[in-house]
Amino acid sequence: VEGQPEGRLKPAVVTSQGDHRIAMSAAVLGLLADGETRIEDADCIATSFPRFVGTLRALGARIEEE
Repeated sequence: VEGQPEGRLKPAVVTSQGDHRIAMSAAVLGLLADGETRIEDADCIATSFPRFVGTLRALGARIEEE
């Protein structure tokens, strides 16, 4: 996968539709965006990685759960 270094990611609202893979991918990509990314229906992450948020926080990510 080759990205575009000059093309910054934009913040977004992502609806996972209950798919933990989409929710986790959006969370990781959101860390690179210039602004706040919001992931709707993120509870599904617990399906495969219950400690996902804690792991990202331990790595220095700023994540809030609502």
